[in-house]
Amino acid sequence: MLRRTAFDNVPIKPQRVYQDMNNVFGPDTRYVSTIGLSQIQAAQMLHVYHPRHWINAGQAGPLGWTLPAALGVATADPESTVVALSGDYDFQFLLEELAVGAQFNIGYIHVVVNNSYLGLIRQSQRGFDMDYCVQLAYENINSPEVNGYGADHVKVAEGLGCKAVRVFEPEDIQPAMEKAKQLMSEHRVPVVVEVILERVTNISMAGADIDKVTEFEELAEGTDDAPTAIAARN
Repeated sequence: MLRRTAFDNVPIKPQRVYQDMNNVFGPDTRYVSTIGLSQIQAAQMLHVYHPRHWINAGQAGPLGWTLPAALGVATADPESTVVALSGDYDFQFLLEELAVGAQFNIGYIHVVVNNSYLGLIRQSQRGFDMDYCVQLAYENINSPEVNGYGADHVKVAEGLGCKAVRVFEPEDIQPAMEKAKQLMSEHRVPVVVEVILERVTNISMAGADIDKVTEFEELAEGTDDAPTAIAARN
């Protein structure tokens, strides 16, 4: 079974982000992530090739852990490429720590997949026919360019002394990530790549029984629909 990743939808589907991360970041990349739909789906789709290259909080629920953990990983192994992955609320939880990276020249890349939702809680509420107090969207009167997605993460990152780029179109994801690598190398500060996602995406997962995974998206019909899947690369 192949899960489809080659989506060209606008707003962007998260599967496309992980496909492009596989294309841009090499086998020595150290990934850092914490919790949420982004962490769950990234664990299904990102390629990790070595021990201690998938740094994770073990679903302990510590929103905000990703950013300071990424700073720690980049400090412990400054020669490696460190790529953090957060949903918008995990990123917001401790985004002030970006200033530590700017102050001490700790370079890493932080991919923020922004659906302006507490996605894992929203998906969990489906069983109760709820969608209660998990929306993070609002019209930002100072940043109309975010199109109702609330906080302007690019301005906040830049205000703290870091670099940031925002992506709305799927064809711009890989160029933005390549630009982030260049900016990180040049400035030795955290670089944020914010990808604006569709608001609602349900992620494949199961409960206690691994044979009862629910698939919410159409599956790939062939490797063209999932070009970075392991099967497509063999």
